Amino acid sequence: MDAVKKQLNINITQPKKSSKSIIKQMKSMITCFEDLSNEMFYELFDFFDSYDIYEIFSNLNSRFNHLIIHSSLPLRLNFSCLSKTSFQHRCNTILMPNVHRIISLQFSHHLIIDDFFTSFCLDSSFIRLEILILQNIKSDNLIPILTTLALLPRLYSLTITSIEKIQSSNDVFCLIIRLPVLKYCKLSFELWNQYINLSLNNNEYSSIEHLIINTKYNLDQLNNFLIYTPNLHCLSCEISTLNSKQITMSIISMNLINLYLKLEDTSFDEFEWFIIYFSHQLKLLHLSTQRDIEFLNADRWEQLILCHMLNLRKFNFRHQIINDENIINYHRYHLLIDKFKSSFWIDRQWFFTHHHYKSKDFTSWIIFYSIQPYRWNHYDFYEDRCQYYETGFNLAYEVDLHNYSSIIPYSMKFLRTNRLILSGENINENPSFIFDLTHIFLPTQLTELIISDKTIRLEQLQLFLHYFPNIKLLKIPTSILYLCSPQSETKRIIFNKNNIIKINLINQCTLEDIQILNRFCPYIHSLEIETDKENLELILYFLLRINTNRNHQNRLLTSSSYSKNITFWQQDYSTCIHCMKKQNLNSFQSPCNHHLSSICFRDVNYMMVKKLRTKIDLDALLDDYTLEYLDQNMYMWW
Repeated sequence: MDAVKKQLNINITQPKKSSKSIIKQMKSMITCFEDLSNEMFYELFDFFDSYDIYEIFSNLNSRFNHLIIHSSLPLRLNFSCLSKTSFQHRCNTILMPNVHRIISLQFSHHLIIDDFFTSFCLDSSFIRLEILILQNIKSDNLIPILTTLALLPRLYSLTITSIEKIQSSNDVFCLIIRLPVLKYCKLSFELWNQYINLSLNNNEYSSIEHLIINTKYNLDQLNNFLIYTPNLHCLSCEISTLNSKQITMSIISMNLINLYLKLEDTSFDEFEWFIIYFSHQLKLLHLSTQRDIEFLNADRWEQLILCHMLNLRKFNFRHQIINDENIINYHRYHLLIDKFKSSFWIDRQWFFTHHHYKSKDFTSWIIFYSIQPYRWNHYDFYEDRCQYYETGFNLAYEVDLHNYSSIIPYSMKFLRTNRLILSGENINENPSFIFDLTHIFLPTQLTELIISDKTIRLEQLQLFLHYFPNIKLLKIPTSILYLCSPQSETKRIIFNKNNIIKINLINQCTLEDIQILNRFCPYIHSLEIETDKENLELILYFLLRINTNRNHQNRLLTSSSYSKNITFWQQDYSTCIHCMKKQNLNSFQSPCNHHLSSICFRDVNYMMVKKLRTKIDLDALLDDYTLEYLDQNMYMWW
C-alpha cells in the first residue's frame, strides 16, 4: 500500500503527465462493491439479520439474487419486535422456502411463539437448526415444543425463559435430558413443584456440556438433575441449602472444570462440605456468597485451595455482608480483608477490593470482590466510605448507579455494559453527570436504560439519549414525561430523534402521558404500561386509532370525556409521519405509532378484558390481532 501511495505521489507531481492519464490510472485502482468475491460477501452477511439481507440484496441483480436465494447460505432468524404482518411475511418469504438453511431461531414474545408453533413443527426438516432461543414462553407450550425437538439432528444450543412458573417440571427436565445432541442449555424459570424426581432409565444420559440455570434451586433438586449429565464441563447456578436432605453431590461429572455458583443462605461449612466432592478437578471457580463472615477467612480459603483445589487457575469471589457500623466490627472486617493481600494471593494474580455502602433501607453493607478485571455481570455504584476508586477495565453487563457523584473520580472503563440503571436521587445536584458518563461507558454499547429516579425530567432524558444514541429499551416512571420548566408545554416541545422501540412505564399512567410518549418515541414497537380503569379504554382506543391511521368518525364512543380527549389531539395526529418522508420536517409534529404492534396492560380485571375485546371488534380497530389474559395482565399483538 505504501508503494502504491508513493507511485501516485510521483505521478501527480510530474507536470508533463496529462490530467486524463492520471485520472485513468487512479480509476483503475478503485475497487467496486460488486468486485468483491462471493466469499467476502458471505463474511459480510454474518453481520446482518437474514431478513435484512433478503430485503437489501435479493432483488438487486441476478448475481445477488443467486447468492441469497439459490445458495446454502445459513440463515439466522430473529422473530423479535415484529408486527403480525411482518412475522407472517418473514415466515412465508424466508422461512418456508428455506427450512433446510436455517441454523438459528430466536423468539422473545409468548404470543409470537404461540403463532409460530401453531403453524410450524420443528421436525427433521429443519436439518441444520443448531440454536433455538425461546424467551417468555408459556408453561403450557413448553412440553409440546420440547417433545418435537428430539427430532432435530443438529440442535446444539437451547435457551428457555418462561413468563410463568413451570408446572410439570419433571417432564420438562426429562425431555431436555433426552435431546440427543444438545451441548449448551440455559434455563430461566421457576417451578411450582419444588420436588424433582426424574423418571429416566439408568442408561439415559444427557449430552449437555454447558449448563446455566438462572433460578435458585435446592441442592437436592440440582443433584437429581446433574446425575444425568456426565459430560458436563461448565455449570452456572444459584443454590440453596435450606431444607436439603443431604448436603452432598452424589454423582458429579468428572469433566466439570468451570463452576459458577451463587449462594445466599449457605454457610462456609456447608459450601466446603459439598464442594470437596469435585473441587480437585476445578480450574475456574466463580463464587458469590452472602452473610457468613467465615467466607472472609483468608487462612481457611488458603487451606481449602491447597488441599482440595490444586488445579484451580481462576478464582473470582464476591461476598456481601451486613455491617452494624460498630467501630470494633469495622476494624475487624478490615483485618480480615487485608489478609487477602498475602503472597499466596498475589503470586496467583488474584486481587480483591471492597467498598462500604448503605442501601435505601439504611442497612450498612460491605462488599468484598475480585478485580483486575471485574468479571461479574452486575456492578453497583455507591457512595463509598473507604474512598477507594478502582481503575482499569470492568466487564459487567449491567451497572446500577445508586449515587451520581460517586462516578466522578473513577477512571475505570466499562467495555461490555449494555444496560444502565439510574436509581439514585436528585440528579439536579450533579448537572454534569450525564456528560461524565461518556468517559466511562461506551456510547454505542448501551442499549437499555432503566430509570427509577423520579427527579429526572424529559430534558435530561433527551440529553442522555443524545450522548447514547443506541438506546432501544427504556423503562421509566411517568414523571419523566414532563419538563423541568412548568411554564413550557410538553406537547409543543421539539423532540430529538431517538431509536427507542421498547418502553415500560413502571407506574400508573394517563392518556396525556401516552400522548407525550407517542411524540417523544415515534418508533415504538412494544409498550408495557399500567393504568386505572378509566384511562385504560381511552389509551387503548387512542393507540389503536392512530396506529392504524383510521378516523372512525362514526364509531367514536358516546362518552363525552372520551370524545373530548380524542378530538383534542385529532389535529396533531391526523397524518402518519411514515407517509411524510418526502417532506423536510425538523420535528415530529404529526407522529403516528404505526410501528407499534404489541401492548401489555398490567393488573387488569378479566371483565375489562372481555369488554375491550368486544369494543375492538365492534369498532373494527384491528383486522388481525391476538389478545390474551395471563396472570392479571392483558397482552395484545397485531
